[in-house]
Order: sequence, then C-alpha cells, then structure tokens
Amino acid sequence: MQTSYERIMAHNGLCDFKKLIKQWSALSSNMKDTYSGAPIILPDIFLVSDSGTGRSHLLELLSDFLSEHDNLINFYGDVKYFEFMLNYCPKEQPFTEIQRLMDEVDNAAGFRSEYRGIIYIDIDEWRGHSEERHFLDFLEYLSDNSDDWLVILSVANRDEEQRNKMEALISSFLRIEKIVIAKPTVDELVSFIAARLSAYGLKLLADAEALVREDIEVLYRNKYFDGFKTAKMLAQDISYQAYIDNGDKKELERSDLAVFEPNGDYINRMLAKIERTKFIGFSAK
Repeated sequence: MQTSYERIMAHNGLCDFKKLIKQWSALSSNMKDTYSGAPIILPDIFLVSDSGTGRSHLLELLSDFLSEHDNLINFYGDVKYFEFMLNYCPKEQPFTEIQRLMDEVDNAAGFRSEYRGIIYIDIDEWRGHSEERHFLDFLEYLSDNSDDWLVILSVANRDEEQRNKMEALISSFLRIEKIVIAKPTVDELVSFIAARLSAYGLKLLADAEALVREDIEVLYRNKYFDGFKTAKMLAQDISYQAYIDNGDKKELERSDLAVFEPNGDYINRMLAKIERTKFIGFSAK
C-alpha cells in the first residue's frame, strides 16, 4: 500500500503542494522524535486556488500525510480537520465570526479539553475588506490562539492586487507559506478516476474511458464543480455498480457503464448535487 507521501507525489498537478510536502517530509525526518507537545513548528498556509480544485481532497491528503509524520503535529480531538467560512460582517455591525469559530473549535475537540489539528478557513468574502477592523481582529485572534492549529487561509484565484494585499497583511500576523493550486484538467481527473478504479481491481477499456471523459466534460462546465471530490464519488459509484451489474468482470467496456452515460439520470443527479453544494456549509473530518 502506498504511503500518503507516495500518493501525493503520484498525483497529477498540485506542484506547489508537492513542493511543500517534500519540505515537510525532510523536516520530519530531520526532527526525528523531537516533538514534545511544543507549539506546531509548521507555517500556516495561504492557499490560492481555482474553483474545482477539490478542497476536501486536498485536506484528506494533507491530514493523512501529517498523521504519518506525527512529530509535525499531534492531532487531538474528534476530527483531524474542519472547514470554516469566514462570513463578511460590515464594520458598523457586531463581529460574530470569532465566537462562531470558537464554537466550531469546541465541536472539533469533542469531549477533549482542546483541539489540535487543521482548520481550513475560506476568507474570500473579505477580499477588498482586509484592512477593516473586524478582519484585523480575526487575524489577531488567530495569532494569539493558533499554536495548536495548522491554519489554511483560502482565497479564490482572481483579482491579484487585492489578493496580494491580503497576503501581505496576513503575513504581519502569521507565519505563512503561499501555495497556488490550479483547477485540475479533464485529463487529470480521468487519470484520477482510472487510478481509483484500479484500486478496486477494475480497468477502463478505451470506449469506457471515453464515456468517463464525456461525463467529466459535462460536469466540468458547471461553475460549482468540485473536481477531485466529485471525481472520487464517480469512481466509487462506477466500482459499486460495475461489480453489481457485471459480476467479477475486471475490464470494463462502455456497455458495462450504461448507467453513467453523460445524458442519463445519474449525471443529471450529480449536476443537481453540485448545484446544491453552494448552499451547504463546510464540514469536519
């Protein structure tokens, strides 16, 4: 079985992320067993990403890697990571987001006295408002309270001038490492699905791979498409259905995947599910 490091390095794309993981792998090796409950030595992350890069997939890879390198972070709580949307609050209104984050940290800790883990925070609503008092208070709170957290502050890959201003401001409160992740291509997603199917002992023949490519192209056109997350679900559903419909057949033809035709009910349901995600809050893992 591949290690988390091997899975990350075998991944298509994610160049900045891979570079960071290589550095952290070397750091872990050099530190050996020196972790003793001291504050996390890792810098926080300023993440710039396109829509559809698959934040949940990225967090899964990162948390798996850090679990296998436990001298970098000692996870403690009910979950290894959770996701939080920092809602914009106009400066003339009360700022309630710090308390809301504190409540989420308590939820992540569960019955334990504290939470140690990853917190992914989407700060994109504060683009153009980063110098307002509320946002500065939030950064000060993170600076004072995040010794046991690896914080990922995420913004969309647009409006470079405002994004750079946010980065400069954040760096005055936190030690940060910037990584940029582009939206995966159709080819990368098809390869990802093929690799997932291989883990279940299945292989796509040429016409079946063409069908999967058509599916991804249809899904890709939706602006809320969460690339790797949806691709993972598609791979799982194909594997599940293939073993139900085709017995122990390992090499799949297009005719074996009739349920997944791009104009069929399955893809239409998937599109509806993608649309609904814009109304659903972030989750813990």
